Order: sequence, then C-alpha cells, then structure tokens
Amino acid sequence: MSSRMHVCAPAFVLAMAPFVLGAQEASDGERREAEGLWPESAASSPKAPEARRLRGFEIDLLLVPDAAADRVMAFDPSTGNLVDANWIPSNPPNLQTPKVALADPINATLFVVDQISDLVQRYAGVGGMYLGVFAPAGGPNTAILDNATCMAYRPNGHVVVCVTGGANQDSIAEFDFAGAHVGNFIANGAGGLDGPFDVLFRTSDVLVSSINTDQILRYDLNGAFLGVFAAINNFPEQLAQAANGNVLVANFGGTEVGIVEYTAAGAFVGRYNPPGLGSYRGVYELPNLNLLVSTDTGVHEITRAGTLVQTKIAVTGAQYIKLVLDLTPVALQGFTVE
Repeated sequence: MSSRMHVCAPAFVLAMAPFVLGAQEASDGERREAEGLWPESAASSPKAPEARRLRGFEIDLLLVPDAAADRVMAFDPSTGNLVDANWIPSNPPNLQTPKVALADPINATLFVVDQISDLVQRYAGVGGMYLGVFAPAGGPNTAILDNATCMAYRPNGHVVVCVTGGANQDSIAEFDFAGAHVGNFIANGAGGLDGPFDVLFRTSDVLVSSINTDQILRYDLNGAFLGVFAAINNFPEQLAQAANGNVLVANFGGTEVGIVEYTAAGAFVGRYNPPGLGSYRGVYELPNLNLLVSTDTGVHEITRAGTLVQTKIAVTGAQYIKLVLDLTPVALQGFTVE
C-alpha cells in the first residue's frame, strides 16, 4: 500500500439546490433529512468524551459523522462504546452536513462525504487535520455532485457517491483514485431510482436505498438494474450486512420506522424499534449480535428483541456507521494499487 498523500485545494461553499421528495406528502422532518438541513439551534449534548489520544494506524474503528456538530465521531467496533467524540473535530465550512466517513485505501487518510458542500473531503486519519477536496477533482461541481448522501467503494477501488440533486440527480457517481469523475456507476433514474441514500456492495450484486420510491433496489456489479429487493415504508437510509448475510436497513420514518431486517434474498425477517427511539439513520451489527444504531437522539445499542441496551452518546446529528480496519475500509481489505 502506498504511503503517498494528496493534498488538494480547499473547498468552496455552495448553496444546495432544493431537493424535492416526490409526489407523496412528506413530513417537514423527512424533507429536512432529505436536504441535509439542520436548525441553527441544533446542538450536540454528548457525554464527556475521553481525552483525545494520538494513535497508530493499527486501530479498528466505527466512524460516525455528527451532522449537527460538523465532526466525525469514533466508536469501538467490539463494544460500540465511544472512543473519541472528535476524531475529526468540527470543521465548518468544509463540513456542513457530513453523512459518511470512510478510510482511503491508498493513503492513511479519511474521506468524508458532505451533503451540503457537495464534496468528498479528505482528512488526516489521525489528528483529523483537513487536507483538501478529494472529489470532484478541482472543487465543487453541482453538475456532478449535488446533495451527496452516501459513499462506498466499488471492488476496483473507485469511490461511488449517491447524488440526489442537481443536473446529475438520482444517480451513483463514480470517481477514480485522483477524484476525477469517470461517469456514473448507476445511471440517472435507472430502475426507477429516485433519491438514492445508500449503496451496499455484496458479492454478486449491489443494493441501493431509494427514499422517494420507498424501495431497496438491486443492481449488478456493473450498475445494470436487476429488480426490486424489497419495498419499505418509507425512508430507507443506511444499508448494512449482518454476519449471517442478512440485510439491515435503517429506516428513518413511516409505518416501518426502525431497523428492518431482510434475508439475503429480500424476505422480511423483523423490525426493531425500542420505545423512545425513532428517525433511524445508521446501523451496524456488533459481535454480540446486538445492533449499534444512530438516530436523531444519539448512538444507541439495541437488541433484536426491541430493547434499548445503552445510549453511547446523546447527539442530534449522528449519521451512517462505517467500520474501518487499520484505517482501511472493510470493503477493500486486501486491495492493492499497483
């Protein structure tokens, strides 16, 4: 793995184009969620974080952006406990609504996709220093990225990003190792895609959450539409895979609010929504088979019996939960660049 580091030009800040939720009437909360908007009064109220410590690159972490505080938090993947509430400290205007954080497989750095700045930003893996724009190369370009809501890696190592607004809306944009746009991995509106909010690569297919059609859509590894994996009511956000191959969906609203579990083939297994929780955004299965979830009230550990085990941190803006091993995304473990 190369140790080279790319430092790009600083980000520019653009106003986000309006994002329309589709024909069905949506609550104000769902509209704001779709657009990545936060009230100015929104503030985190975390437990006192542990003292910040410099660490080596052998650390395994769960990274969770906090869109209300414009930072990235880190948690222990074994227990779900908070490691550092400010793994990447608050960094506006470069971060305005951070949605997903992943490790860069080429450098020991982190990528953060930001919904409002329409960029994939790059940060130091340890210390959280801002290093510049990764994608689109050259800075903001709403003809490519607008209202970016998710990020993942293709098996070839390219970054893909969900686009829900602007000229390229309802697509999954693809970027090479230098952050250059190389086209769309999934074409605009392919298979009825409307409001893509997450992408999950599996061994032989790709799942995409589509918030305006209330569906999880299925594509092949080249981005061609295969069919509907599952219908869901009504705002599916993060998609994750359980140890047994089942699919976990963090569903923000509607009659199926909670964590919805399906078999690998798309059959309904269960829905988990402990009393007092709601507005789910992220999910990760812990080794004890409990679920670490992010909601509008914080990051919590819950059971599949629908009970709240523990609140790990109380914040309003917790987003997707992504595992990195040795600061390399799990999806690219073993991947090398010649």
